[in-house]
Amino acid sequence: MRQRGSGLGEMAMRAWSALALIVGLCSSGPTIAAAIDPEIAERFEDLSLPLPTLDRIVVCHGFACKYRTEIGFDASDHSALKKLMVKAATSPESERKAAAEAVAWYGRRIAPEAGTAGAKARAGALLSGDASQFDCVESALNTTSLLLMLQGLGLLRHHRVEATVSRLRPRALGFFQVHSTAVLKDVHSGVKWAVDSWVSDSGQLPDVRPLSEWYKGDGPE
Repeated sequence: MRQRGSGLGEMAMRAWSALALIVGLCSSGPTIAAAIDPEIAERFEDLSLPLPTLDRIVVCHGFACKYRTEIGFDASDHSALKKLMVKAATSPESERKAAAEAVAWYGRRIAPEAGTAGAKARAGALLSGDASQFDCVESALNTTSLLLMLQGLGLLRHHRVEATVSRLRPRALGFFQVHSTAVLKDVHSGVKWAVDSWVSDSGQLPDVRPLSEWYKGDGPE
C-alpha cells in the first residue's frame, strides 16, 4: 500500500503515532514495540511513522519520507531471515556480518513493492522527490526497522538495536550535510556499530563499522 504524503494534519498524525505505540505495547499480536527503546520510538514519531511489527514495516522513500509503502512480511520472510542468521550465533562478529546480509536481503525484498530497485548509494538533493531513492535519514530508519524485526524474532543474540544517530558530513566549499545511520550495540563489550545502508546501492551490503570510526567520517563516503 503506497501512501503519498500524510493526508492528515501534523497533530492528528502525532496522535495516531502515539496511539500506535500504546497499541503496540499492549497488543498480544506480532508486535516488537515492547522491546523498542523509547529513543527509537521518538525517531519514528518525528516522521509520523508507525513502529514496525513482525508482519508489517512502513518503508520511507523519496526524501523526507514523502512516499510511504507498507510492506507485509510473512512466515516465508521470517524463515529467510532465520536462514541468514543461523550461522551468526557463534560470535558478535559473525552476527554483524549476517545482519549486514539481512539488510541487503531486505533492500531486495522491499524493492518490487516500494519501487526502489534503482536506489543509488549516497543519493543527494538532486534526486529529492524521486520515489525510487532514499535520503540518509530514510535509509537509517528503514534499516532500523529490519534490525528491530531481527531482534523481535530473537535472531540477535549479541547485539541490541539502538536509536539512529547523525553527524555532519563535509561537503565542498566548506559546507556540511547531516548524515544518519542505524546502530547496533554489542551487549558484551558495549561497543556501538554503525550499520549504514545509505552508502550502498539497493540490495547491496551496508557499511558496518565501529560508530566511533563512523563519526570521524571513516568509510566509503
